[in-house]
Amino acid sequence: MAKPGRRGSAGKARDTSNAEPARAGRAASIEASQTKAASGNAPSGEGRNSRHHRRAVVDRGAETRQRLLVAAVDVFGRQGFEGASTREIARAAKANLAAIVYHFGSKEALHVAAAEHLVGRVVALVGPALAAASRPEAVASPQAARAALLTLLQTYAEILLGEREAERWARFIVREQMQPTAAFEVIFRMMGGAHATGARLVATVLGRDPEDETVRLCVFTLMGQILVFRVAHALVLRGMGWASLGERERDAIKRVVVAEANAILDHAVLP
Repeated sequence: MAKPGRRGSAGKARDTSNAEPARAGRAASIEASQTKAASGNAPSGEGRNSRHHRRAVVDRGAETRQRLLVAAVDVFGRQGFEGASTREIARAAKANLAAIVYHFGSKEALHVAAAEHLVGRVVALVGPALAAASRPEAVASPQAARAALLTLLQTYAEILLGEREAERWARFIVREQMQPTAAFEVIFRMMGGAHATGARLVATVLGRDPEDETVRLCVFTLMGQILVFRVAHALVLRGMGWASLGERERDAIKRVVVAEANAILDHAVLP
């Protein structure tokens, strides 16, 4: 018989298995309590219900949420969905573990929100070039379509190779290619839309249908010649003897990308 005040091994196992759900159930109230406690630190003369104080509380919550999203993109990209832990994400974000449940509800919801955050950042950067390439005048002639396509490719190259966050984005996206989850649908909507725009431009240059299989494969090829410099980043640096992808290196890559795109379009090396 177990001694009074001590639990048997089976009881201990049950306690461990129920620990996470219990913590999750308390998480929202913990976060809310912390927010309430913070509200008690309002300066004298500016009450808790003042407009400025309420805005400050909201801003702190928004900052925490933003840090969690940035950390989630990084940790999920490195570890994958199954390997990543919410505790590690919270630690990387310098946030309380309870904040994840408070702001997102679950690990799965955080994963999808991280994909939406990533897509939002990319769209904000590539949006102007993509919008220009989607206008009717961009496909008014083969010459206009070619110019729009080359501009779009150079924009993609600059973002993927020049943005500080791009390495984290690439890891997250590549993970979703290898092991698709619900987050893949978010990424596909962005990449699928960009691919469709590219297909219209290539089809206009070549005088083909945008739905032509060869045209669509051509667009993947054009995009792939940029992606390799990010996905195979270490190989490129070692092989080229470069220390980093600085402005000079990126300009060299973009010149080759443009030359290769023109070679495909000029010589019509398509079946």
